[in-house]
Amino acid sequence: MSSWDIVKIGDVGEDLIKLARDVYPQLIEVEHRILFQSLREAGLGIRSRVAEIQKGELREEDKTYFRSVHEVLGDLCEKIETGEYYKALLDVAAKRERERASPSS
Repeated sequence: MSSWDIVKIGDVGEDLIKLARDVYPQLIEVEHRILFQSLREAGLGIRSRVAEIQKGELREEDKTYFRSVHEVLGDLCEKIETGEYYKALLDVAAKRERERASPSS
C-alpha cells in the first residue's frame, strides 16, 4: 500500500462490521458463524487500530497489522471465488450431520 489514508481504512473497518451484521442471519441459518466472526473481528480490529492512530501516529506495526488483515481477507475471497470455501462449508455441515446421526456413547 503506497498511501495510508486512515479515514478510508477506518471506513473499511466499519464496512466489514456492517457486512458481518448484514449476513449474520444467513450464516446462522447454515450453522456457519466463523465467517461472521472473521468479518466482525477484522472490522473491530481495524476500528480499534484506527482510533489509536488518530490519538498518535501511524507506526510500522500498524502498517503490518493492516497488511495482514488485507492478506487474510484476500485469501478468504480467493477461497470463496474458487469454491474451496463452499466445499469446506459443506464438509463441515456433513460432519455435523453425521455426528448428530450417530448414537452417543
